[in-house]
Amino acid sequence: MSAQRRALIALVLGACGIGLAPIFPKLAFDAEQQLPNGGVGMIATAFWRTALAAPLFWWLHARTRTALSRGPHVGVSTPKLLWLPGIAFAGDLAAWHKAFEFTTLANATLLANLASIFVAAVGYVWLRERLGWTFAGGAAVAFLGASVLLGVDLGRGRDPLVGDLLGLLTACFYASYLLLVKTLRRDQTVARIMAYSSSVSAVGLLAIASLSGEQLVPSTWEAWSAVVALALVSHAGGQGLIAYAMAHLPASFATLSLLIQPVVTAGVSWTLFAQTLSPLQIGGGILVLAGLAVARRGTLTN
Repeated sequence: MSAQRRALIALVLGACGIGLAPIFPKLAFDAEQQLPNGGVGMIATAFWRTALAAPLFWWLHARTRTALSRGPHVGVSTPKLLWLPGIAFAGDLAAWHKAFEFTTLANATLLANLASIFVAAVGYVWLRERLGWTFAGGAAVAFLGASVLLGVDLGRGRDPLVGDLLGLLTACFYASYLLLVKTLRRDQTVARIMAYSSSVSAVGLLAIASLSGEQLVPSTWEAWSAVVALALVSHAGGQGLIAYAMAHLPASFATLSLLIQPVVTAGVSWTLFAQTLSPLQIGGGILVLAGLAVARRGTLTN
């Protein structure tokens, strides 16, 4: 199996992992909603997502470094950049979770996925990735499908303008994170990048959650189970596999493929929470997958 095919499989599995990211916090909140203090906060949940995954990545980094010491040298020419993805990812999660207070989950999720447009633009100019009209057409179809699937209405929410701006800020942070990971993967291992980024993100998110006055520690074993699953499945599994794939696939296509996330989220929500999907939403999910297939055909490998 070629490296690109393995990377594509890893990317799809990673997108499925982060597609579960909204599900686990909901399970944590549902488990604690009857508590007098309201339970663990949204940004605090994001903190546990990165904090619990960080030791796993440091362990993997230690094992990888030991193995590499016996083989070919892996470059360490960009150690200072290793801190930057963590800062960008902390900003991404904090802005995304804060957007939920002002706009709908659907709006925030779709606007956050505009990161693929930002990455495609930077990839074309900076990374010299060649994108044809087929890619642009596939991307447009995928975004249309995602907006239909999510039922996006940019006018809904407590303060839609603030919420939608936070959604756009999320996209900027996540695009920066993915581009930094893409750059670092030229001479850094997945374990090293994720160990640094997870640790830095955890520190930043802990500070933001504390300043926001959120409850930091889950109070029930169900909530603890949810945040542990969030750390292992969505962060260690999802983001780890995406970081692996970024070394072998064009950044523009890799980021666009993350639109699989709302398809997975909708499917799991339908299964676990009986959130029924209309025929229109099902059609939107099909459009997402069809658009990604077309975009893949229009992406030339870098």
